[in-house]
Amino acid sequence: MVSAGRSIVATAAARSIAVRLLGGVAVWIRGSAESRAVLGRDYPDIDLVAHKRQSRALRAMLEETGFEPERIFNATHGARRLLYYDPGGWQIDVFLDTFEMSHTLDLGARLEAEPETLAAAELMLTKLQIAEINAKDLSDVAMLLWDHEPAESDGTGRLNLSRLAVMCAADWGLYTTVTQNLEACADLLGGLAIGASDRERIGSRIATMTEAMQAAPKTVGWQLRAKVGRRKRWYQVPEEVTR
Repeated sequence: MVSAGRSIVATAAARSIAVRLLGGVAVWIRGSAESRAVLGRDYPDIDLVAHKRQSRALRAMLEETGFEPERIFNATHGARRLLYYDPGGWQIDVFLDTFEMSHTLDLGARLEAEPETLAAAELMLTKLQIAEINAKDLSDVAMLLWDHEPAESDGTGRLNLSRLAVMCAADWGLYTTVTQNLEACADLLGGLAIGASDRERIGSRIATMTEAMQAAPKTVGWQLRAKVGRRKRWYQVPEEVTR
């Protein structure tokens, strides 16, 4: 899956189509040999994000490359999401600028911040926004934090803390899901097969992220939604898309 994902991104780049990987494959690519050895896993499919304005060119490229479109899904949801299948049966899920799952994230604005994958901050949010998160995704969060230090900018080994804090400060629901999942990740660390120093480093980075999000000035919309609190569901139930 890693090789296939990288090939799709490279083929798109050769046609001046901006495509970036997200999901588990992107986490693996951004990881070190050490974190891959301990927390890497099998990845059953590929997740991509691209600009909506380039969706026609991307569709043509994927079909010319041999991927089969899920025509009914693409006709219904093609303004924001596309679905393709490899002849071997695995799936390619393409988000167009906007990532809509438990929460809605704008990924198009900084799609090209880094090569090959989403920047670490946005990639982290695509994991932490999962309202009903499982151990697999929490392990991916830990893997990202193994190799990425909260910082004030993007780059190799850096997670843009300002970007993450600003996005959560504008959306109480996203903030709530992200902070509860960071707490869940901290609780999970004791059950992962990682060394004490790695556990301490990841735990410290979780604390730094949580403190930054708590301290960030909140928007008026955030504050109004906070008054309603958990009495009203603060996340969406994502649609399952399988063949």
